[in-house]
Amino acid sequence: MKRLLLYIFLLINLISFGLTIGIYHNPPKIIDKETGIFPELIDYILTQNNVKHNYEMDTFSNLLKKLNNGEIDAIACIAYSAERAKHFYFNKESFISDWAVVYTNHNSNIHNMFDLKNKKIGVLKGDIFYEDKEKGLKELLKNFDIDVSYVEFNTYEDIFKALSKSQIDAGVVNRAFGLTNAEKYNLSPTDIIFFPVKVMIAFRKDYPEKEYIANLIDTELKKLKEDTDSKYYEVINKYLYVQDEPVVPRWLKIFILFSMLIIVFLIINHLVLLKLVERRTMLLRKLNLELQKKNEELQSLNEEISSQNEELEELYLHNEKLQNSLKLIIKAISDLGREEYTSEDNYLKELFKILDFVFPGIVHGRILKIENDEEKTIFEKGLQINNINKNEVYSLDIPINLNINLSYIITLYFKKDEINTESLDELIESFKILATTFFKIKNEADIEERFREDIIKSLISFLELHDEYTKNHSKNVAELSKKIAEKMGFGKPFIKKIYWAGLLHDIGKLLIPIEILNKKSRLTEEEYEYIKKHPEYGYNALIKSESLSEIAIAIRHHHERWDGKGYPDGLKGEAIPIMSQIISVADAWDAMRSRRSYRNPLDIEIAIKEIEENAGKQFSPEIVKVFIQLWKEGEI
Repeated sequence: MKRLLLYIFLLINLISFGLTIGIYHNPPKIIDKETGIFPELIDYILTQNNVKHNYEMDTFSNLLKKLNNGEIDAIACIAYSAERAKHFYFNKESFISDWAVVYTNHNSNIHNMFDLKNKKIGVLKGDIFYEDKEKGLKELLKNFDIDVSYVEFNTYEDIFKALSKSQIDAGVVNRAFGLTNAEKYNLSPTDIIFFPVKVMIAFRKDYPEKEYIANLIDTELKKLKEDTDSKYYEVINKYLYVQDEPVVPRWLKIFILFSMLIIVFLIINHLVLLKLVERRTMLLRKLNLELQKKNEELQSLNEEISSQNEELEELYLHNEKLQNSLKLIIKAISDLGREEYTSEDNYLKELFKILDFVFPGIVHGRILKIENDEEKTIFEKGLQINNINKNEVYSLDIPINLNINLSYIITLYFKKDEINTESLDELIESFKILATTFFKIKNEADIEERFREDIIKSLISFLELHDEYTKNHSKNVAELSKKIAEKMGFGKPFIKKIYWAGLLHDIGKLLIPIEILNKKSRLTEEEYEYIKKHPEYGYNALIKSESLSEIAIAIRHHHERWDGKGYPDGLKGEAIPIMSQIISVADAWDAMRSRRSYRNPLDIEIAIKEIEENAGKQFSPEIVKVFIQLWKEGEI
């Protein structure tokens, strides 16, 4: 009973006096006390649960001192580490994940970690990416005997400002800040990335309600993450949208060409209108000259001029409308490369914006999706149906049938006094053609992609017939490479590419004589040198294909070594493409665990030890860490 009363007293005390949270300028995570990922999510969670709180803005290093001294209760947007957990109490559910990225000017010659030697590096004072005793930049460079000069700043923005003015040679910032601010300062990311972390909120250990607040935040965050329409994803999408540089697919090129024809038509129409305006202007000048000569016709001429002016005004307004419509169509075309606009639902929502602009007087609009006889409203805008006077509106249904199982109906309600029904049918038909053309082209592109995948699988089957050792080896390497990439947090496009690269990594062996590949005894030195050519053969076979160029590069370098003693190019360290680093570990593991004509498979313990001992020699240390973690978790 006493413990319950004490808990209630502490809770009342917390609500009465509030929670003081330290924040620092770190866009887009924290912009000010009201905007940014952390202020908006924390405000939402704590306000929903009636917890009073306030913010204190300062530099990150000063906030750490204030938390230690008890001047504030918590710090938002702080990366978790075992060392920090000794001093502070962290919540368990991360707000976001992040990692460090080294940025330089566009004309810099810094490409990997060894290029930092004798350079001036800008770092954030108190930053975990800088000061962590195990994985921080200071410790990493020390382990590699790379001497640099560190310049400490109070904010990431100060680092980018100094870097843009060439006051330093490189700057270390978190991934989120770099993505949203690099273009502003005309800076470029390098291939130097390190230390993935979970970003959370930390409390001072003597704060009485730390466990209650932390558990409250963890519970709410988990709920928000499970709902893709929640406040969490609204805030994340608002600040952290990252667009990869896509390879433009063939279907998109065709669609863009088709759209360009429409744009050319609109431009010609625009030029014709300009010509009409010019002719009307010349006519007005002529009328003004006649007015000076014919005073007796002054009244009639004035009326004609007034009429001409009205026509000109209508032409100008129509011209402006066409220009704005043109901008919307161009935007829709440019957005097609973005992942969220490649689904039928999202693309129809984007086209609805054009409809809403082109057609005046829309008071309500709805997109109904009919899939396998199930109806679902995926988009709705405007007044509620119950609030619309049916006598004052004109309704129109636009059916879009894609196949037997999938169709859409776009329903529009117009004000009768603001719509020209004679021109409406023609405009709607043009819209339907544009929408269905997009879906047809997209479907053809999907078929083409599946055909390319079938060809690759056929090549793998042929390779397995050519080389008995390769049977199942390529699939094993591809699956393990995929697991490592997923564990490292790479996105779906990268994971798909590394899977295909794993399947095709030995495709060059098709050009190696079968008697050498399937030789039962050990190879001679000359035969081994011949075998070593297979990465180059595979690279040369695939590099001419635009969609397979990145995979070709990964295949070429999958036998490079971390210490630079590999082949074919003797690349070293981070100069080796990340795909090749991952495939190298997966390839070596499956080779050791496979039966050869001259030896049995190695025991798991011996193979694991071999991988660990070659970290930093043959393999990337970071990839080995991820591999060992997967093994310990029973994923291998």
